[in-house]
Amino acid sequence: MNVFGKMLFSVLVVSVIIYSISIGYIIVNLQQKTVDDAKQHTRTLAREYANYVTKELNYDFDLTRGLGWAFQEFEKLDSEQRDDFYNDILKNFLIKNSNFFSTWVSWELNAILPDYDLPYGRVRHAFFRDNNNIDYMVDTLELEGDDEGSLYHQIKQDKKETITDPYWFSYTGLEEDKILEVSPSIPILINDSFAGLVGSDIILDRFQDFITSIKPSGVGYMFLLSNDGTFIGHPSENFLGKNISDVENEYAKEKNIKHKIQNSEFFDHFRKDSIFQEQAYVAFAPVPVGNIDKPWSLGIVIPEKHMMKEVNKTIFNSVMVGVLGLIILSFVIYLIARKITKPLAETKSVLQTISKGDLDNVNKLKIKSGDEIGEISESLNSLVEGLKRTADFANKIGEGKLDAEFELLSNNDVLGNSLLNMSASLKKAEKEENKRKLEDKKRNWATKGHATFADILRQNNDNIEELSYKVIFNLVKYLNANQGGIFVLNDDDPNNKFLELTACYAFDRRKYLQKTIQPGEGLVGACFLEQKTTYIKDVPQDYIHITSGLGGENPGCILIVPLIINEEVMGVIELASFNYFEKHEIEFIEKVAESIASTISNAKINAKTAYLLEQSQQQTEEMRAQEEEMRQNMEELQATQEEKNRRDEEMQTKLNQKMEELNIEKEKTEKMSAKYNNETNELSQKIEMLKIQIKQKDEQIAKLKEEGKSKNK
Repeated sequence: MNVFGKMLFSVLVVSVIIYSISIGYIIVNLQQKTVDDAKQHTRTLAREYANYVTKELNYDFDLTRGLGWAFQEFEKLDSEQRDDFYNDILKNFLIKNSNFFSTWVSWELNAILPDYDLPYGRVRHAFFRDNNNIDYMVDTLELEGDDEGSLYHQIKQDKKETITDPYWFSYTGLEEDKILEVSPSIPILINDSFAGLVGSDIILDRFQDFITSIKPSGVGYMFLLSNDGTFIGHPSENFLGKNISDVENEYAKEKNIKHKIQNSEFFDHFRKDSIFQEQAYVAFAPVPVGNIDKPWSLGIVIPEKHMMKEVNKTIFNSVMVGVLGLIILSFVIYLIARKITKPLAETKSVLQTISKGDLDNVNKLKIKSGDEIGEISESLNSLVEGLKRTADFANKIGEGKLDAEFELLSNNDVLGNSLLNMSASLKKAEKEENKRKLEDKKRNWATKGHATFADILRQNNDNIEELSYKVIFNLVKYLNANQGGIFVLNDDDPNNKFLELTACYAFDRRKYLQKTIQPGEGLVGACFLEQKTTYIKDVPQDYIHITSGLGGENPGCILIVPLIINEEVMGVIELASFNYFEKHEIEFIEKVAESIASTISNAKINAKTAYLLEQSQQQTEEMRAQEEEMRQNMEELQATQEEKNRRDEEMQTKLNQKMEELNIEKEKTEKMSAKYNNETNELSQKIEMLKIQIKQKDEQIAKLKEEGKSKNK
């Protein structure tokens, strides 16, 4: 083979191999990376939407748990007041929470009726929605014995809170009135004995609306499964209320769907989807429910074709560029090869070295013929230098130096342009990955914080001062702030309401300060009245001494957040920090403030109830003391009467024995009788006075009970 044939053949073969390997390598890696990125993006979306469902569901569950806490104190209420008091709570709860279809409580008869000693039998009070009205029903159940297969009996035995699996139910009994719902159920325990069950029925329509309103990645869909595999949300309403084992039995068994949901697992796979009728990627994310072991799961389905759309486009463009480059290269080589008639030893040597990929040992050609061969020599030298720069640039990219500079050999430098495009793609991917990690970090930070403060509020809900300190201590630490304080509304005197500093923490130390602020006074008072968060970055040097409620060194920013529950402000949180608060931190504090306000409200209600009960017990003790005093007076009166009778008998005996002394003793007898009559009259008057006092005390006790009942309501 002559020089023309050798050059044409060898250069074309080497070029095709290099192009094929380079493009093939880029295509394979690009395919894998695109699929991995799409899967990671889908899993991230599943986690985000699962977190939203978790927040919504746990909020309703916590509200029901709050009802359970309120019903734990039923023994402290008079039996005549109990039904009215708790029925008002159930009705108001249903009025203020539109997500609930009904609220109810079942009392064990042996817990509320002193004379009932059977271990079964219960009375149920329920409030439920009927169009725009709220109806009430009460019935007595299980008088013949417990239904051992029922959920009520299971909770009665386990004494643990739970949530039912989804079910269709209608209070009217009509098929068209049935709704899909779940029921959080909280046991009422007194000294670890089961006294009843309080719960609510959560309407699941809003989860269906949420599922159908979102299309992940613009083309996919979501669905929501309960712990037992029942569809709660799905684009097809025919799936609602049905179990995945009934709808897609083979798929559910093959992938072990129910077991993975019940184990709260993240899992994913590819399958042929029944809606898209093509291969699709499915990702499941767990949805924890309260503190019980019955998690749900949210799934996202994305067509595989959509995931591969961009990469297929890129592959097509890469192949076309490669083919075009090969065609151009072949044509150029053909033109050059035609003009080469003599073997070029140096050029051959250089080309052999280049063909081996050894750029470090290539010697620069020094051919200066002034013709095409000279130009070839110069071009080859330029090519070697360009390849070295390209290889150096590729090595820097491999080392992660994505900001390295690179100069193209020409505008048609396909390999250089490909490397620059790859560098730009890697930069974009790195930027997106860093952004995703930052968002995940913020989201995980907020999730961990909510769980931490939920635990703090649950453990310290009976003492406002200790609760306030625990909250502000952990809030300052969690936010890396410098100081903070909680002001709680003191409304003991309706005519003189003020904000009272219940806890203060500054510079790693608890502060014991006494401070009150009137509504409207300073920023704290203004925040209380306006019910809006106040955030100040440019804090004057003397600001904290004038309008802040904390005192101390001048901070870099001030954040004041109202504690609002049901549009009622329970207090204000004030935080000061040398560092600025970020947006997600402020949103986190506002969310925590709602839970704090709810806990403070419950604590104040419990404190008032305990105070009224203590007053009632004290007055009862006073009545018992007065009754004891009256009993002693009656005993003294009886003893006096017995003494009189004894003396009368003695006198009669003496009269019988000494009739002759009748006239003398008659006067004495009359005097003694008069004395005894006076004493009797005085004792009778005392008894009447005691009866009047007892009657007055009874009226006072009745009045106090009425006032306590009114305040509890």
